[in-house]
Amino acid sequence: MITPADAIAQLDRAIDESGETVILRRYTAPAGSPRPKIEASIPAFVRPLEAEELAGDIDSTFSNVIISPTNVGGFLPIVKGDKIVIDGKERNVELPKRYKMKGVLVRMKLMIGG
Repeated sequence: MITPADAIAQLDRAIDESGETVILRRYTAPAGSPRPKIEASIPAFVRPLEAEELAGDIDSTFSNVIISPTNVGGFLPIVKGDKIVIDGKERNVELPKRYKMKGVLVRMKLMIGG
């Protein structure tokens, strides 16, 4: 039987093998110059949305980012309004989904746009 720790380890290995590095960013104040923030470079899968996910204001400029809880402890929970920086472009977390096994967070899928 697969345990939550096994599921996290499998995801970590898969992302290490074929993922990319993104920056997870959270602003800590509404304004400022520069605006205060915390951030961390984390491994992730970045994927375009599937056709069935496109609806309403969600279009092909949106992406899914899959991350492991391993490297994001200080950012939990990741919420709408947090940012993901991919190739230097800051994008907005629009829909954070959390996946748990036996009450343990094992992965997050973040729909990002902008």
